[in-house]
Amino acid sequence: MKKQNVSFLFFLVIGCLLMVSYTYPQEQVPGEEKDWRPAELREMETKFMELSAQVSTLDTYAPEKFPDFQDLEQINKLVEKLDFNQRKFELLIQQYNLLEDKLFPFILKLSQEQPGLKSQLYTTLIEYTGKREKSILLLQERINTVALQMERLKNQIERLQTTAREKELAEETKKKSDLRKQDMDISSRLHQLEEDREYYTAKLAEEEEKLTGLTEQKKERIAKIEEKREEIIQLNRKVKATRDQIERLIHQTFAQVREIRLNQLEIPLLNTVKTFIYLSETAVSTSKEQIQNTDKDIESLKDQRTKEIINKVVKSAVVIAIALFVIFLLVGISKKISKKALAKMEESEKIDSHRKQRYQTLSSVILSFIKILVWILGVLWVLGEVEIDYAPFLVAAGGISLAIGFGAQSLVKDMVSGFFILMEEQFALGDFVEIGGESGTVEKISLRTIKFRSLNGTLHTVPNGSISTVSNYTYQWSRAVVKVGVSYDDDPHKVLSVLKTVCQQIAEDPEWKELLMDEPTAQGILSFGDSCINFRVLAKTPPGMQWAVEREFHIRIKKAFDQEGIEIPYNIVNVLERKETK
Repeated sequence: MKKQNVSFLFFLVIGCLLMVSYTYPQEQVPGEEKDWRPAELREMETKFMELSAQVSTLDTYAPEKFPDFQDLEQINKLVEKLDFNQRKFELLIQQYNLLEDKLFPFILKLSQEQPGLKSQLYTTLIEYTGKREKSILLLQERINTVALQMERLKNQIERLQTTAREKELAEETKKKSDLRKQDMDISSRLHQLEEDREYYTAKLAEEEEKLTGLTEQKKERIAKIEEKREEIIQLNRKVKATRDQIERLIHQTFAQVREIRLNQLEIPLLNTVKTFIYLSETAVSTSKEQIQNTDKDIESLKDQRTKEIINKVVKSAVVIAIALFVIFLLVGISKKISKKALAKMEESEKIDSHRKQRYQTLSSVILSFIKILVWILGVLWVLGEVEIDYAPFLVAAGGISLAIGFGAQSLVKDMVSGFFILMEEQFALGDFVEIGGESGTVEKISLRTIKFRSLNGTLHTVPNGSISTVSNYTYQWSRAVVKVGVSYDDDPHKVLSVLKTVCQQIAEDPEWKELLMDEPTAQGILSFGDSCINFRVLAKTPPGMQWAVEREFHIRIKKAFDQEGIEIPYNIVNVLERKETK
C-alpha cells in the first residue's frame, strides 16, 4: 500500500513537472527552435538586429569620441550632439515600431492560429520582454533617455542663442548708455528710448507668443499623460481578464512600457514645460515693467524737450538779435573807417588822382569781402550758440566748392584775373579805357567783371578773364595831340611862328594854365599830305583833360590862322557839265 502511494506521488510529481514545463517553459532557447520560426518572424528579428547594429555603430562614432569635437564652439558641440541623438532616436523608434506594430501582433496571431507553437512563441516573446538586451522595456527606457537628452539639448541651444542675443543687446545698450553720458541731447535720448520701447514691445509679443505656445504644449502633455494613464488602466484590466499567457504577457509588457514612458518621459517633459512657462511669465512681466519705465522716461523727456525747445527759441531769438546787431555794427564801423580813410586820401596832396581811384576800387572790394566774412562768421556763431552742428554744412560747402571749381573754371579765371588787375593798377574807377575794341569810362570794378560806359551811353560789361589788352587813356597823365594841315602856298616859318604864339597864349591863360602840366610845344612839320602840310602841337595834361585842351587849341588855331591869312585846305569838287552837239 505504501509502495502504491509512493508510486502515485512519484507519477503525480512527474506529471506536475511536465505540466509546469509545458505551461512555463524555460527562458533558454534550444538550438532546434530556429527551425520552427516562420520566415516572416525571422525577417522581423533580422531587421531588429540590423537596427540594433546601426544604433551600436552610432554609439561607436559618437561625437564625444573624436578629438576634433573638443575644438568646436559650445553651441556647435550642442548642435552636433543634437544631430547625433536625432539619428539615434529615429533608429530606436524604428526598432520600437517594429516590435509593437509587427512582431508582437504577429506572435499573438500565430499563437492563435497554431496552438502547438505557443511554448516556442512564449519563449521568443520572453526575449523581447523583461530585462534582456532585446527587451522592449529597455528599448523604451533608451528612447526616453534620448528624447529627454534631445529636449535638453534644444533648450540649451535656445538658451545660448538667447544669451548671445541678450549679450549683444547688453553691449549695444552699454554703448548707447555711454553715448548718453557724453552729453547726448534730449532728442537723441528720446529717439533711443523709443527704439528701446519698440524692442521691449517686440520682445513682449515674442514672449507672450512663446508663453501661449508653452501653455498649449502644457495642455497637450497633460492630455497625453491622462491618455497614457487611461491606456495603462485598460491594459491592466486586459491582463486580469485574459487567460492566454502570450496575450497576458503582451498586455502586461505594453502596460509596463506605457508606465515607463509616462514616468520617465511624459511627466519630466511636462515639468520642463512648466519650468519654461514660469520663465516666460517672468520675462513677460519684466518686459511689461520695462515698457512702463520706458514710457515714463519718454514722457519725462518730452516735457524736458518742450521746456528746452522754449528755452532754445528764446535763446535763439536773443542770439540772432545780438548777431544782427554786431554784424550791422561791424559793417557800419567798416564803412565809416573806409569813408574816413578815403576822405583823408582825397585831402592828401601827395597821392595822385590815379592812386586815389585805385584806393577807392580796393576799398569797395575789401568792404564787400568784410561784409561777406562778417555775415559768415555771424551765421556760424549763431549756429554754434543754438547748438546746431554746422560741420555737415561746411563739408557740403567744401563739396559744392569743389564741384564749382571743376564746373565753373571760367568763373575762377575771371576772379583770379580781377584780383591781379586790382593789384597791378592797370586801371581804376573813372579811367577812360579801351578793351576789346570798345572804349569808355570805367564805372565799376569787381573780382569777376569790369563795367565801362562809352561816350554814347552804352554800358559794356566784360569778364576779367577775357581781357587780353587794356588801353588806359587816363593813367597818371595824358597828352593833348593837335594835328593841323595848311596849304602848300603858305610859308612854313610863318605857320610855325603862329602855332608857337598860340601855345604861349594858352599857357599864360589862367583858365587853362591849371590844365597844363608843361608848356605846350609846336613840333613843326609832321608830314606832307596829298593836299596839305601837317603840323603837330603837343601838350601834357592831367588825366582826362587832354580832350578839353585839344578842343581849345583847335579854336585858337583857327582864329589865329584866319587873322594871319593862313589857309586850311579842304577838298574841292569840280563839276563838269558836258553838252551834246547836234
